[in-house]
Amino acid sequence: MRTHFWLIGLSLSLACGGGEKDEKGGGGSDDTAGSGDSGNAGDSDADGDADADADADADSDADADADADTGPTLALKLTSGFDHSCTLTTSGQVMCWGENGEGQATPPSNNFLQVDAGALHTCGLEPTGAVSCWTNVPNGLAEPPAGIFKSISSGRSHACAIDRDDALHCWGADSMGQATVPEGRTYRSVAAGGLHTCAIETGGATSCWGQDIGDGRLSPPGVYFTQISSGMAHSCGLDSGGNIYCWGSNTYGESLPPSGSYTSISVGGSHSCALDATGYAICWGRSDNLQTIVPSGRYTAIAAGRAHTCGINLQQQVVCWGDNGAGQAVPPATGTGVPVDTGLSDTGWGW
Repeated sequence: MRTHFWLIGLSLSLACGGGEKDEKGGGGSDDTAGSGDSGNAGDSDADGDADADADADADSDADADADADTGPTLALKLTSGFDHSCTLTTSGQVMCWGENGEGQATPPSNNFLQVDAGALHTCGLEPTGAVSCWTNVPNGLAEPPAGIFKSISSGRSHACAIDRDDALHCWGADSMGQATVPEGRTYRSVAAGGLHTCAIETGGATSCWGQDIGDGRLSPPGVYFTQISSGMAHSCGLDSGGNIYCWGSNTYGESLPPSGSYTSISVGGSHSCALDATGYAICWGRSDNLQTIVPSGRYTAIAAGRAHTCGINLQQQVVCWGDNGAGQAVPPATGTGVPVDTGLSDTGWGW
């Protein structure tokens, strides 16, 4: 494994990805690593909320720029897809790196409030509440529904978003029913996975749908979660006490979470990660690319991808480890960024 550090002036917040979301909307960790969630495009009570939030964000960004001595400050979100990752800057710009065969790592110049990476696509939530997705895959992913949305989630080949009325919309590939939302329900959080989707209903229950091969991926425990995150064939949830529950495939121990109290979770291909209140990060599950071997230190965010993982440490560095076959473990330098390589050897491919 080769671990890469880039000093890029990140703030101490984060968000999810490969699909982790919390009930506040937005992505993963934050929270997390996914975490974290991020800013909503607006509350569901008023049409003008999204614009008001955008104005507030712009004011905050201007203040941050005035206080900074040099270089941009990145913040809000960090998300990992299959073989690429993205981050959201305080100016609202998205920066991506890694595999770009379908244009998934080439974001538009729009400003965004949230960003979430999938397999061969990435989606972002604009300040107006509109969703934009970038990919060349011809399965409808690049054509999200119109409307005003407050959170998004990208899966393997589909994506989902919750609108201001708590209605859930999914689009893209639907071969296993992963984009067919159950009728008559409203939701406060969604996590799009491989060929399945899980979501927290407004009443607190979690439901899942899509591919069912008898491994339990569609059978979440009867626990009220504050965050959920879905990977290729398993999902994990975090309850109000910080306990982690996982369900679905357990081929590599990915559904056997550690005990303890945690503040955020992020589920990748066949591995999972979590952060506790002190910034301690732990990952478990498949590790043939050392994607679960967290570099020493404390973190403010973590985002699990297919076979790589990225995080933000207390020194405001973006750190990535695991598979680097497409450059997904080497975040770009920005501003006065200085790369530091630990010199460990690469181990090849996974998944």
